[in-house]
Amino acid sequence: PLPWQRFASVPRFVELLVVADETMVRFHGEGLRPYLLTVLATAARAFGHGSLANAVELRVKRLLVLGEGAPGPPRTPNAAQMLRSFCQWQRGLNDPDEDSPQHFDTAILFTRQVGGLGGSPGGDIGGWKGPGGVSMGRWKGPGGLWHVFNMLHDTSPPCRQLNGHHGATRRVMAPVLAALDPGEMWSPCSARFITDFLDNGHG
Repeated sequence: PLPWQRFASVPRFVELLVVADETMVRFHGEGLRPYLLTVLATAARAFGHGSLANAVELRVKRLLVLGEGAPGPPRTPNAAQMLRSFCQWQRGLNDPDEDSPQHFDTAILFTRQVGGLGGSPGGDIGGWKGPGGVSMGRWKGPGGLWHVFNMLHDTSPPCRQLNGHHGATRRVMAPVLAALDPGEMWSPCSARFITDFLDNGHG
């Protein structure tokens, strides 16, 4: 086995705060919670796939639905500002005590307000100042959590070298995902980056 696979079997747990804003409430109505739980279950299965070379378990710690008038992050049409506002807002909800029921490792906002948005300004999921992520209501797959683990798209120069002949079109981190290879959902590059990230003490 490659050296970077050495600690891949150590189980990792990522506790999530999941937030859906008013735009999601208006679009999905009473079907919003089942939709979110289905999406997150799909992501959890993907992160448990053997091709990731790491035992990563996603756990929904809290699920908040922000209806009309509910307190939440400031709304803005600017994608970068929306991300910054959400990340700052979610920090105020977190308890630094990992044993607290109010503690979570990272937060995700589901919204239909801003197109083409997905990312995080940081990659550390261990500290209580952990990142926030923004995902569009049209779920882009488990790759929507890529920013949490510092993963790169499979077409990026470092990934092209690591992936070699494996290709980059049918893996989770493909820039445009049309179909997944059920036998190898994650590329060697994704496995390498998440392993390095976790073995460096994050998460």
